[in-house]
Amino acid sequence: MDVPLRAKLLLTLVSVVLLGGLLTTVSGSLLIKHMVVGEAERRMALALKTARAVLDSHLEGLRTSASVVAGSMAREIPWFPDGKQAFSLETLRQRIGSDVLQLVDAEGMVVRSARPKAVVPRPASSYVVDEALAMGQACAAIGLVHLMDLAADSPELAERARIEVVPTPRAKYGQPPELDKAMVMEAAAPIKTAGGRLLGAVRLMVVLNRNFGLVDFIRDSIFAMGSYRGKSLGTVTLFQRDVRIATNVTDPGGRRAVGTRVSAEVFDWVLGEGKVWRGPAFVVDSWYISSYEPIRDAREKIIGMLYVGVLKQRYNDMRGWALAVFLGVSLLALGGAVLLSSALAGQIARPITRLTAAATKVAQGNLNQDLPVPRQARRDEMSRLTLAFNKMVIALRERDQALQRSHLELRRTTEEIRRWNENYLDTLEFITHELKNQIAAMKLNLLALHDGYVGDMTPPQFEALGDVLAGVNRAEEMILNYLNLSRIEKGELQVRARPVLVDAEVMQSVLRDLRGRFEAKSMRVENELPTDLVVYADPSLLQVVYENLLGNAVKYGREEGLVRVWAKQGEAYVELHVWNDGPGVPADQMAQLFRKFSRVHESVAEWGTGLGLFVAREIVARHGGDLRVEGEYGAWIDLIVRLPRSDVLPEELPYGEL
Repeated sequence: MDVPLRAKLLLTLVSVVLLGGLLTTVSGSLLIKHMVVGEAERRMALALKTARAVLDSHLEGLRTSASVVAGSMAREIPWFPDGKQAFSLETLRQRIGSDVLQLVDAEGMVVRSARPKAVVPRPASSYVVDEALAMGQACAAIGLVHLMDLAADSPELAERARIEVVPTPRAKYGQPPELDKAMVMEAAAPIKTAGGRLLGAVRLMVVLNRNFGLVDFIRDSIFAMGSYRGKSLGTVTLFQRDVRIATNVTDPGGRRAVGTRVSAEVFDWVLGEGKVWRGPAFVVDSWYISSYEPIRDAREKIIGMLYVGVLKQRYNDMRGWALAVFLGVSLLALGGAVLLSSALAGQIARPITRLTAAATKVAQGNLNQDLPVPRQARRDEMSRLTLAFNKMVIALRERDQALQRSHLELRRTTEEIRRWNENYLDTLEFITHELKNQIAAMKLNLLALHDGYVGDMTPPQFEALGDVLAGVNRAEEMILNYLNLSRIEKGELQVRARPVLVDAEVMQSVLRDLRGRFEAKSMRVENELPTDLVVYADPSLLQVVYENLLGNAVKYGREEGLVRVWAKQGEAYVELHVWNDGPGVPADQMAQLFRKFSRVHESVAEWGTGLGLFVAREIVARHGGDLRVEGEYGAWIDLIVRLPRSDVLPEELPYGEL
């Protein structure tokens, strides 16, 4: 029993379970991504808590140190502004590890400082000191201190804390070029006598600007691995507002990215709304899985951010490695199915492959393709398709042979027509040239007779001579049109355009040549062209255009009628109008005006070649313009030429060279 091709394909598709493998791969990839990224974000949340705990422990240590120093001061100096201290404040400051150690009186004035060149007395200007004096107990907080206050204690310390803001991609718009304050950890403890009388307070400060030791300590406490692919794997940063003041994030040059800014998204979330940010964030020049939380001062005002992050690339690589292993296992499982299905599909694919190869050769023009029909399967779809293909190839072969014969005959006919047309154009040009010379000679003699240079004539003779001269003019016009037609069809019409004063260089000459014809029909011509009107055109060809348009106005205009010549300037083009109050043309015949050898006024006594408007339109087109007609049948007609202005040239003209 013959098995249909459809049954074989169904069996192959059932054997190959690629869909199941694809679904498994996609779901596994998503699961791995979720697990890896989720684990990274959980680690960052824990790291942020650890970093905050380390920062709080340093702040608490500073508060404890302030309390210890305050107790020592109460024992050593009963009234420290006038007493003598038993040890150096500078030595004490260095032992504690603070940047500033000051003694403040009960009124909040700094009266002594560990720095030998400090300016005293001066106001402490510290909320923490005020709280310690008011509450009578030690206080500590993170806050901002103006650089001028630091400079009064130590110019070197103020210079270390000075940070220039670096323009950073993705940062929020607007930031001063330099920070005028420094972020500090500040602690203050009251100094009291044995009887409880308040003498003043001890003030300690640790400047966080460029305090790389602190952020490196926090990083080393959280992350075991230091770097990954040349970048810091784990990073910790202290921000004053959105500017990095202490960080182990590095810029592309390997320097600590002090002065760079956080992205606008993090700025709005953490500094704007006071929320904790968790997730991927762009840090200087790389993506990190990050956590940010606001840093608040003693008044709960947000003054900066604490950041921890881990390089996202490491987790991307971990996800890639896990996915590669998963895909490897999946591919091994699918490999067996593919091998099994390929062996089964081979039997089905061979005849299809042969048919495809043969069809490709037929598409390339090789029609000598006959496929063998399988003997063992005379009734299945594949054998019927092969038979149909062979019949199709035979039919195509026969049709191709017939087309080749027809093509050869058509080429011979086309070549004969081309030669005939070439001979026709050459003959037309030769004859019209010869006629032009003869007509010119005849016209010269007729004008001599007409103007009385040969002798006087009787009125009947003069009238007959006028008719002959009009016929010569029409013949001359016809010859010129045939000459122009020959030049157009042979591609010899060259446009040598330049700025042209239309009235002076073209119109005055044309009106002089046609004045006799206008006077013969008592027609009035109103020339309304501006004397300074300039177009970009070939003056001799533009004269041919006007001669044909005005010649048509003479031929088909009414006796004692009006002809108006005027212009309208646009942004890039100038419209030249030739209007007359003749009978015009019916709307359904306007399209015929510009056809070769077309005449729509068969009843008019004047005759012509039917080439004037065709030649005029071709000349205008080669100038990059167009010629159109408007009118009202029985009332008026307006022939409109559109040409480029001399100061705004077209980018490209369709014919000739300008």
